[in-house]
Amino acid sequence: MPTSTLSHSALALLRRHVERQGGIPVDDTTREPYRELAREGLMIVGHSFTGGRESFYALTEMGRKLASVWA
Repeated sequence: MPTSTLSHSALALLRRHVERQGGIPVDDTTREPYRELAREGLMIVGHSFTGGRESFYALTEMGRKLASVWA
């Protein structure tokens, strides 16, 4: 589990991501919370040809376990 405390915005984004099963765009409002979740090992960054670098984030195994606890 994460060793540090997540910010309110990162926790809110993680909950929204789990509730909506992804699909939350990476933009200026979500980029830093996504990065925080990635630093904690709950998400991993993805790159795509059409979307470019850091165009999506996906749950890691640890993130999926946390999501299953919330469900």
